[in-house]
Amino acid sequence: MKRIRVHSVEQYVNEIGPFIRQGLAQYRADDVEQGLLGLGFEGADTEVFISIAEFKATGDIIKYGQLIDPFEPEGQKTQKVK
Repeated sequence: MKRIRVHSVEQYVNEIGPFIRQGLAQYRADDVEQGLLGLGFEGADTEVFISIAEFKATGDIIKYGQLIDPFEPEGQKTQKVK
């Protein structure tokens, strides 16, 4: 299992975006003890992590939505971007 640790919302999206674009099944891979948000992808053997503090400090859910939007297929958007 490849575990990728990133330190900004932009890095997080750059790591998970290609897997989302491929349509790989996702699962939550949070590491609660270390305060990390995580997302894993079946078939890629990869999990990507960012700390909650870094997520808040380098962006927010709105910035995440704007960055992830181009990776999500039409009709399957998870974030509403204005």
